[in-house]
Amino acid sequence: MQSRLSVGGHWAANDLKFMVWFGLSSGRAKLLSALWAAQGDLVETRSLGLSRHTVYVYVSDLRTALYPGAIHTRSKFGYALTISGLAECAAALEAMSRDALAAGCAAGRIAA
Repeated sequence: MQSRLSVGGHWAANDLKFMVWFGLSSGRAKLLSALWAAQGDLVETRSLGLSRHTVYVYVSDLRTALYPGAIHTRSKFGYALTISGLAECAAALEAMSRDALAAGCAAGRIAA
């Protein structure tokens, strides 16, 4: 049984970028991607398709991986990225994209 965080069993690009940049497991990266997709709006715990305990553990781990204050909690209801959390995720995605582009350009020069 797949959780609602899963995208048809396939990795979403942001999940992979968050896994690499922040050193997250796949489940934690998917949760961060869901928070990122909400762009600061509250994501209800029940909408994630995971147990409340699992979400709590994942969010606790995300709080360790991200800067302090990156995630807002509405007790027993849900979570949202704060302005600083959104900025940190945007910077991570931009850096990963820039690095991938640079690596692609370098590979193109080598192949040519």
